[in-house]
Amino acid sequence: MGPDLLVRLSRFAARDLRPGSGARPHRPELWAFVAHDCERLAEMRVERTALIVVLEGTKELTDTSGTTRLFPVGSAMLLPPGWRGSVVNDPGSCGRYSALLLEFPAEMVRRLLRAHGNDGLTQRTRPSDWKVTLTPALTDAIHHAAVGLTADPPLPAKLAEHRCMEVLLALLEDGVWWLGPVAPTGTADAARQLMRTQPDMAWTAERVAEALNLSVGTLRRRLGAEGCSVRSILTEERMAHARGLLEREGLSVQEAAEACGYANRSHFARRIRAAVGVNPSSLRSR
Repeated sequence: MGPDLLVRLSRFAARDLRPGSGARPHRPELWAFVAHDCERLAEMRVERTALIVVLEGTKELTDTSGTTRLFPVGSAMLLPPGWRGSVVNDPGSCGRYSALLLEFPAEMVRRLLRAHGNDGLTQRTRPSDWKVTLTPALTDAIHHAAVGLTADPPLPAKLAEHRCMEVLLALLEDGVWWLGPVAPTGTADAARQLMRTQPDMAWTAERVAEALNLSVGTLRRRLGAEGCSVRSILTEERMAHARGLLEREGLSVQEAAEACGYANRSHFARRIRAAVGVNPSSLRSR
């Protein structure tokens, strides 16, 4: 992101204005995080699709698998609903941390995906580090949305929402398909969305049941009625993620295997062959 746009966006983070713990309204919202000392936030959970732009300092994300990723000034990330982990907001040498967070309600994401052939649902790949490239089109859309959401007097709700929809459209145009899951339609869908956030995790029935606030017996019974299991869902999500890593992100077979939770490359290769009928190296060369 260029310095001019950084300055333009910084005016929306003049003071700390972050979401509370209550229920979110069914509209997009803009928040600002400001800290002058290193701030550590444990047990964070993302409730709605969230686009975050770091304006000053550095953000550090550590997910529940223990993987840590750093986002310096001028970088951005797109986190899906259900993401959990810890966050460090570090002012560093500049003495101030600031970031903008643009939240999108599930219904807005759902409408966008329906209007564009459900690409965001079937094309389930995502960057392995959640990073988003701030292209000129995307950064202009973010600024336009921020102006609309902070206008005084307020813009009509439909107009402000339209500006935020431009941000989602820019993400789609830039090939960012991971806009996050929409409301689940059953237990299998809820489990699939959960595992999709962290396909490298060793998901078990016990871990999934706990996250969905179900007993293990109830989870297995409901999944069985829907014709699937924790193991089958996990394999499907890992294979979908693997294809994206190999075909579009150009990761090596070993890197893709590790990102999908497979310590054994041969085991990973067998899973790929069973799922798509070719070796993982063939996917990478396409």
